[in-house]
Amino acid sequence: MHAYLFPIEVAVLIFPVLAFMLTLPFAIYQYRKFGGLNFLRNVVLYTFIFYLLCAFLLILLPLPDPDDVAKMTGSAVQLMPFKFVHDFLTHTVLVWNDPSTYLAALTQAVVLQPVFNVLLVIPFGIYLRYYFRYPFWKTTLFSFLLSLFFEITQLTGIYGIYPHAYRLFDVDDLMLNTLGGIVGFAIAPLFTSLLPSRTKMDEMTYIQGKQVSYLRRLIAFLVDWFLLEVITAILGVIHLLPFKNLETNGGTRFTQLWWLVLIVFLYFMLLPRFTKGRTFGKMLVQIRIKSTNSERLKLRQLMIRNGLLYYVTLAIILFPQNPFFVDHLSPVLFLTVIGIGFVAGFMFFIHICINFFSKDRQLFYEKLSHTAHVSTFKQKDKASITE
Repeated sequence: MHAYLFPIEVAVLIFPVLAFMLTLPFAIYQYRKFGGLNFLRNVVLYTFIFYLLCAFLLILLPLPDPDDVAKMTGSAVQLMPFKFVHDFLTHTVLVWNDPSTYLAALTQAVVLQPVFNVLLVIPFGIYLRYYFRYPFWKTTLFSFLLSLFFEITQLTGIYGIYPHAYRLFDVDDLMLNTLGGIVGFAIAPLFTSLLPSRTKMDEMTYIQGKQVSYLRRLIAFLVDWFLLEVITAILGVIHLLPFKNLETNGGTRFTQLWWLVLIVFLYFMLLPRFTKGRTFGKMLVQIRIKSTNSERLKLRQLMIRNGLLYYVTLAIILFPQNPFFVDHLSPVLFLTVIGIGFVAGFMFFIHICINFFSKDRQLFYEKLSHTAHVSTFKQKDKASITE
């Protein structure tokens, strides 16, 4: 039993890291395709990822010592179909007219191994039918391909990590795994009848796509600043800038202050003026800035909006972290500056929390600049949506 529990324990440890890495691209994909995030969709897809991780580790772990693998001899391939039936008839302790042998037979490897291979891919068939809405033939094909991936991984010694295969490539495993996918397809309605359909989830998400949540804005913000980090690194590598890392606290002795002022102006003020209120991050999550008191978004509005956000608010919060203050201010003045930054950050956080429950969710710099975020997502016609 420990042989089966150990890979799942490893999956539990790995999954949070994997989920963290996938969250941002996954969120961007949902905003692009559906215009919003749906909680149930996230649960379904993250459990699907966790299942695949568990399945992969179950066929991979425990990993043997490379020296032990190097000493292995014999064939690494078993190509005789239904050999598991022969093994069962040959090695089972089952006596059909003796019920006392039934339980012992069920705990033998010749029984557990084929049953495990079927059970391993049953969830895969359920997911393919329920969420991905695959027909029977596609579910069968992809179940076979998943099994083939598992077997090739074992046959190649995890693609060259080991000198040769450390587990058997078994044609019976291909058959039993594929059968598991078929069983999963057949029983999917028993598990999914209590859950909203994929169509219902899509409709709910399309409705959410008309709103611009703080999470959606945060993702755009993170993408924009990641892009600016990349641009800074590239310009630093080709020596157009004297630094390669973008430091939001202004850099040592505020050497990056001029660069921060410049990129905020060019990227967050000038660029949206000519892109109808969009930055690259906003384009990805399909939102834009609009004027609330005129038809056309003006540069002056963008300068007020982003000037209050970046040149005032975030500057007061982030700049006290600059080493300049540590080196040049007395302890009392240094603590005063740090305190101002902390209070400003706390007040900004409270301001966001309060406005989270307001009707328009406009922050102070948006109200003062008469700007607001709007969704640019447009739902495709049902006839044109392909799965």
